[in-house]
Formats: sequence, structure tokens, C-alpha cells
Amino acid sequence: MQQVDEDLLSIQEGRILVETARDAQHLVKEYEQKNLDAIVEKLLAEIKPDISRFLATEIKETNLGCYKDKEILMERLLKALSKELDQQLCVGNIVEDSAGNVLQVGVPLGVIPILLPAENTTLNVLYSLTIGIKSGNAMVLIPHPKAQKTTYLVFQKIREICEANGLPKGCLGCVSSLTDKGVKEILTSQDSAMILAIGNQNYINAANYQRPIIYGGTGATPVFIERSADVKKAVKAIVDSRSYDCGLLPATEQYLIAEGVIASEVRALLQEYGAHFLSKEEEKNLLALLQPKNNQINPSCVGKNAQWLAKEANIGVTSTTKVLVSEQDYMYDEDPFANEMKCPVLAFYLEPDWMHACEKSIRLLKEKNNGHTLAIHSHNKLVLKEFALKKPVGRMIVNAPASMASMGLQSTLPVSVILGGFTTGRGISAKNITAKDLTYVREISYPVESLSENKQSETKSDVETDILEKILKKIMEK
Repeated sequence: MQQVDEDLLSIQEGRILVETARDAQHLVKEYEQKNLDAIVEKLLAEIKPDISRFLATEIKETNLGCYKDKEILMERLLKALSKELDQQLCVGNIVEDSAGNVLQVGVPLGVIPILLPAENTTLNVLYSLTIGIKSGNAMVLIPHPKAQKTTYLVFQKIREICEANGLPKGCLGCVSSLTDKGVKEILTSQDSAMILAIGNQNYINAANYQRPIIYGGTGATPVFIERSADVKKAVKAIVDSRSYDCGLLPATEQYLIAEGVIASEVRALLQEYGAHFLSKEEEKNLLALLQPKNNQINPSCVGKNAQWLAKEANIGVTSTTKVLVSEQDYMYDEDPFANEMKCPVLAFYLEPDWMHACEKSIRLLKEKNNGHTLAIHSHNKLVLKEFALKKPVGRMIVNAPASMASMGLQSTLPVSVILGGFTTGRGISAKNITAKDLTYVREISYPVESLSENKQSETKSDVETDILEKILKKIMEK
């Protein structure tokens, strides 16, 4: 039987994908924005009938999250994304003055490899390729080992739609022979312009690839309920958000901080909306399941619901339980609940006032260096201002469920599933990553004298018009 060297095969595939993408991008960079928009519009319309099939495959392959939640999220995101992309200018002439002078030109970056996560594969593949096409770039997908089948299935359909509507062949690529050496070949290629790291962070932490990197991973989000908040609305939003898709969304709440004066009300409402408070014995059982060794999350617990976690940890809960809550008196150095957990578990901390809560939030964000988002429920403008000014995060969610609002769904933030992680020390951006972030802007300069002359000419014309209007007015009066 003939032996095949998987590393060599993967390296060769990586080289071919990048070179083909580079050649295709030379063609697509000449496209006008209207041409790219036409392809994106067709893609978002024609992909809809296949979404349910993709999600079913994803759940079967990865065993992560909830099918129903993913389906609702995809529907909401596609609707919001279609609306927002219509308003964006990314390439070509994006700004001009009143005289018709071009002031700014959007320029695609080139070939962009995408490191994908295992969770929400369909969502991440569709979004990352869509913003790549919108911005005139070539994209090469690097699947997570646990989601290769789903990634390739979604990629094939997207490529088919886009190439049928005018995108050059080879502009979109996907690795099929996945090995570490093959991935490294793509990331270190001189033709790779930027790395978009949504998952597989071990590749990014292992070496410096001398390329700009946009990091868009998940994060553990602190949420504070201040005494002026609508407590009932706040608690419901937190429970629904933390339990949505089994806690897999990028900025879902993990640490709940409440002022002491409303603590009893918060506890009662948490239980009413589906939270189970753990006893000390139950905490030990849960931690034995979640973190059996090296203080790291057990992969088998990622993306599982509260019912599954409780059953595996021998914890008795009701059929309506959505979230498991550990109430902590204080945060200590080896606090296991301070670690990021991609499952519906909440750590509940009490603070005497908003100033102490402010400090607790900063410590939670800095302790593990994995929080890029903060949430707060308050109607006190002073408190909101202080939190906004002092927190080391890329976004702050006010009076809304963080998992949805952070992605720009029913919020003022840009629609995106890639939340920049610069504030955690990773990547070059703290923003919600959109198509514009995959371009650079070419500034166009004109002589100051020329602009002054135009201004003087316009002023003179305005004066002459005013004089003429006065003369006509006098004539009419007579």
C-alpha cells in the first residue's frame, strides 16, 4: 500500500490555495463596489434554504450548542447583516468633497487566512467570507479539527453561489488536508496579507507570523446590576443571554455582580427565571466535572446546557433550570469560577456599592486577561459614565443581553460575529470587525492654494447671488 506523507500533502495544498487566491485577488481588486455588492446580495439570499441543513450537520459533528438557538440567531443575523452591508462603502471611491474631488479610496488587503473555531461554525464561515467578498479580498478558510466536515460543506455552497455570480475562481479557498505544518505554511506565506483568528488560538500563540492579526475569540464578560436598574428586566436578560446556545456566543455574561441593597431581589429573580444556586457540595461536584485537571475547562462540557451539566455532576435541578450559579463571597487568586467557561455557569458576586463593583469588574477582566466586553444594567448616568471611562474593554453593553447586543443585534454597535480582542492583549483591533477592517484607506491630498481658490470663487458667487436677489426684490416692490 502506498504511503502518503500528510504533512507534505497539507503543505502543498496550503501553497496552492494561497497562490491561487493571490492570483484571483488581482482580478477581484479591480471590481467596483457595486459588483461586489451584487455578489454579496445573491449570496445572502440564496444561502438561506441551506442553513437548516448546515446547522444539523454542525450539531451532529461538533455536539456543541442548541440547534433551535442557532437557527434563530442565523435568521436574525442575516436580516441585520443584509441591511447594514447595503450602507457600507469599503473599496474604491468612498469619500469625495462637494467639488467632486476624491478624498479617500478603500483598498483591499489581499489574501486573508481565517482560523476558525469549533463552535458556531456555520455562522463564522458565512460571516467571514461575506465580509471578505464585500471588501474585495481573497479568503482561505482553516477549519477547526472538530468541524472540518461542516466547514467544507458551507464553504462549497458559498463558493458555488459566488462563482456563479461573477467572483473569480480561487478567490475563496478551504483547507481539506489539515495538519499543523500545512497551516503554518499558509500563515507564514509572503502572500498572506493579514490573519483573521476566530479560533485555533494555539497557532497564534505559538509564533509571531510578522503579519497583522485580528483576534476575534470569545471572552468572559462581567455584568453589573446597579440599584437604579430595572432589576427584573436585567435578571431575565442575563439568564436568557447566558443560557442562549449553551453559552457559546462571543460575549455572553459569566460574572454577575450586584449591589448589596438589591441582592435578595436579584437572587429571587434569578431562581424565578431558571437559575439554580449551587450548594458547596454541588460546587465541588460541578468543578470536578468542569475542571478535572490543570484548572482547564473539560472539552466535553463546552456547549452543553445546564440540564446536561447537572446530570453529569450528580446535581438535582428542576426541568426549567437554564443556568447554574455559584455565589462567591470574594474573588481569590485560584478562583476556578474566574476561568472562561463556554457553558451556562454564572459566578455571582456581591458588592456594597457601584464603586466597589467597578473595581471588581476591572479585576475580573484583568485577572485572566480574557474579557473584551463589559455589561451593565443601570439608569444612573454618573455610574454609566464612570464604567465607560475606566473599563479596559472594547465594548460596553448597557441595559441589554450582552450576547446579542455585543454583535450589533438590536444595539448601536456594528453587526458582527467577530469581536476584536485588542484589550485582552491579542490582535490589532478592539472593534466589532466588519468588512471595512479588511481594507486600508488611501488618503488623497490636494494643494491648499487650489482649495482656497475654489472657496473664494464659491464665496464670490454667493455674494453675487445675494446682490441679484436684492435687486429683484426692489424691482418687485415697485
